[in-house]
Amino acid sequence: MAPAQPSVCPFCQAPLGRSDARFCPACGRSLPVPAATGPSTIITTGSATLHISEPGVERDVVLGVQPLTIGRAPDNDIVLQSRFVSGRHARIEPNGQGHRIVDVGSRNGLLFAGQRITMRELADGDVLRIGDPATGNFVSLTYHNTALTTTAALREVPSRFPLDPNDPEITIGRIGCDIILDNPQVSRFHARLDRAPGGGVLLRDMGSTNGTFVNGQRVTAPVVLKPGDVIQIGAFKLVYNVTSLDRYDQRGALRIDARNLSRVVSRNGVQRVILHDVSLSIAPREFVAIVGGSGTGKSTLMKALCGYAPADQGEVLVNGDDFYRNFAAYRSVLGYVPQDDILHRTLVVQRALEYAARLRLPADTTDQEIVARIERVLDDVEMSAHRDKSIEALSGGQRKRVSIGAELLADPSLFFLDEPTSGLDPGLEKKMMYTLRRLADSGRTVVLVTHATANITQCDHVIFMAGNGRMVFFGPPAAALNFFQITSGDFADIYTKIEGVATADHPVVRQDLRAEYEAWQAAHPQAASPPSLAELWEMRYRQSALYRQYVAERLAATPAGPHVESGQTSQTTQRISAWRQFGLLTRRYLDLMLQDRRNLLILLLQAPIIALLLLLVARSDALTGVQAQDLIQRGEAKKVLFMLATVSVWFGIINAAREITKEQAVYRRERLVNLQIGPYLFSKVTVLSLLILVQTIVLLGMLLFKVALPGETGILLPPLIETFLTLFLSSGAGMALGLAISAASATPDRAISLVPFALIPQILFAGLIFAIEGLATPLSWLTISRWSMDALGASLDLNRLCDLPNTDDQGSIPAGCTPGFLEIEAAFTHDPLHLIGRWAALLGYAGICLLITAWLLRRRDRVI
Repeated sequence: MAPAQPSVCPFCQAPLGRSDARFCPACGRSLPVPAATGPSTIITTGSATLHISEPGVERDVVLGVQPLTIGRAPDNDIVLQSRFVSGRHARIEPNGQGHRIVDVGSRNGLLFAGQRITMRELADGDVLRIGDPATGNFVSLTYHNTALTTTAALREVPSRFPLDPNDPEITIGRIGCDIILDNPQVSRFHARLDRAPGGGVLLRDMGSTNGTFVNGQRVTAPVVLKPGDVIQIGAFKLVYNVTSLDRYDQRGALRIDARNLSRVVSRNGVQRVILHDVSLSIAPREFVAIVGGSGTGKSTLMKALCGYAPADQGEVLVNGDDFYRNFAAYRSVLGYVPQDDILHRTLVVQRALEYAARLRLPADTTDQEIVARIERVLDDVEMSAHRDKSIEALSGGQRKRVSIGAELLADPSLFFLDEPTSGLDPGLEKKMMYTLRRLADSGRTVVLVTHATANITQCDHVIFMAGNGRMVFFGPPAAALNFFQITSGDFADIYTKIEGVATADHPVVRQDLRAEYEAWQAAHPQAASPPSLAELWEMRYRQSALYRQYVAERLAATPAGPHVESGQTSQTTQRISAWRQFGLLTRRYLDLMLQDRRNLLILLLQAPIIALLLLLVARSDALTGVQAQDLIQRGEAKKVLFMLATVSVWFGIINAAREITKEQAVYRRERLVNLQIGPYLFSKVTVLSLLILVQTIVLLGMLLFKVALPGETGILLPPLIETFLTLFLSSGAGMALGLAISAASATPDRAISLVPFALIPQILFAGLIFAIEGLATPLSWLTISRWSMDALGASLDLNRLCDLPNTDDQGSIPAGCTPGFLEIEAAFTHDPLHLIGRWAALLGYAGICLLITAWLLRRRDRVI
């Protein structure tokens, strides 16, 4: 029996008085005969159709030999109801065997591949959209014509470059080469083909940033090519066929096939499944959402798909290649936006993107190319008007867009986002989904994790995850409502149906899953506990036609193009100059410090404030004794030096304790791209050293307004210079300790809470307040203040300032003291080797702390 006539006119959306009406009472147009296959509307006859999808309405229009107008006005041939559609929006005209679409001066235009167009000759499968940036709504127009080749098939046809046997070399690169690969991931002069003796061909990588790969292995030395070898450069594959190179452009043509992905974690000796046997297939340019409750394995699945945290079992294929084994070859085509912002908030948008571009793009990218690339990505994420604003002044949605823009700088073809709409209000969430829809249309396969379901109709497919990492649905959003038998139209109602324990009297079991529950009981007669609802929904989905259509049949289809078979896992990172990266990171860190003026002011005020307090209590002759009218006490000098040493260590620790942990999201993302630990760490050391240099000069300079230094007591240098060097080295060692604390801390607050544990030993084991003996002696070797005090005392020759009157047991005067004064202390020996040894200890302490910091940072690579 044929379905009933729709209740509204498909042209003008006016209500119909009769279910069998032949003409619309409002616009007078002939109404289509209802199709026997469903709710779609068919107009006239023909082989080309236009599928129209509006919010709440879907229909098909058959295209003939007559032009058809599209718009909101009721006298158009195809009437659209959405208010953001112009009254006269577009026209579809016959064009040979196919059609073309023309914008007739509409307000919001036509979008194809994420960009506005005025005219396009349509290919089978083309999707055009009319979008409303203000509300984030779309009207989608999908053209089908079996007489034409699909756009996807056209992309799979390789470009052939003949190889002239008389040509001694052929260059491959981004600009000005024999074979041009126009992509920001490709270096200007990327690789070269040379004729080898005997007529073969040698492939050389010319020091490219992102590398050249042959059959999945990075080229580190000249490689003799064999027929059928696959050369991979960024998103391009070049197949060597002796007489030619066949170029496959994979931009906008990357598909993901996942088979039987599982992951198990062990916590406190208990193993727990967090991803359970998930299989799916995502086609190129599809926009896919992974949704589900907290702890259902959404982020685990996404990280398994993008290769940053591979599954324990199963495989992921990208265009047929083993993704895990060839991860290094695909690293440059990945974009990944974590939940946290991946740009420093104190920078302005333009500046932050400039640093990101210089770190991620090849070193030979010119300033003009970087500016053009930033312009493009700001336009893509609709943030051009905010380029000069500080990132911290932006809204949550705008900050997320800037983070997405940073990922787009390298033009990734695979794009993964973890909770990009988290914390956004419904309006901003909808606009974010609008932006991601455009990015997918522009040639990227987009996968995002989200809790929100209000706008997942923007997606091509949705993945519902339930308890213990089970995939209970994969398919079009509209089909999910039917599968879970949700009549309210609210996707959030699905959550209540897929979580919980299944029992015989559970409402969901009684209404939806009775057959699955009985089948489970028959298969597990001795089970001690009942199944979860997730397990039963998983069983139902795998037995459904949806699973066969969207999973089984897709996985069975072999993708076109060459495949790489790699015999070993390749995890080589990108090649980038450590010196260049160090320079960029140092400039950025200095910029960040200068931009955070409030924090910088607090750090700079520490030195003068502490120096003023010290001036209030220090004696002017504490280090010399030349003005004393009575016995000079060495204890007064030791107190001053103790304060100098302890304050210097404090400066170093407090300056550095937050500097790594506060940007761990930025570090983790850049580390996954190309960040090297050495340049990153030494950029911190360089800028922080400038800060402690200023602090030491101010502290020591202000102290000298009152407290005089001995005139001729220096060992190697004048006493002022030796004292300055000791204090600077003490602060440097404290800075290295602070960086280690920061690298070991999960949050800035936790790092600050650990600072007292680092400072209190500096006070206890410095040798002033308590005598250092027994077990305290080796512990004192682990403190900075101990070595700092020794070096200061040696430089200023504290042994000449004898302490309280005393004699030895025989009543004689100790050597080195005037009559009636205390003995010489070995810690303050006025000797060059003694001083150099203490300086070396401070340097060694700093070096060990920096090595620990580097080790802690490398450990973070495994915690993704």
